[in-house]
Amino acid sequence: MMTPGSVYVFKFGKDELNNRAIINYTHTWTGRIKITEIDLRLHEQKHPRIFRRESDLLAYLKKHLTETDGVTNITRRKKHHSKKIKK
Repeated sequence: MMTPGSVYVFKFGKDELNNRAIINYTHTWTGRIKITEIDLRLHEQKHPRIFRRESDLLAYLKKHLTETDGVTNITRRKKHHSKKIKK
C-alpha cells in the first residue's frame, strides 16, 4: 500500500454537517506539487467521491450545483502573468 507524500484536509460548512475535502499530494523532483487524489465527503458520507484531477472535481461541481445554490460560475483561477514592455 502506498501512502501519499502529504495530506491537506479542508473542513467547510456548518459544524454538524462535517463536510471535508481531503487532498493527497506529493512533490515532484523539481519541487512542484502533484495532486494524486481528491476525496470529497459531504454530510458525513461513508464512501467519499474520489477524483484524480482538479478538473474532474470542477466538472462534478458544475453538474451538481445550480444558480439557486448561489453559485453561478465555477472555474479554476488562472495565474495572470503580465508582461512588462520595455521602451
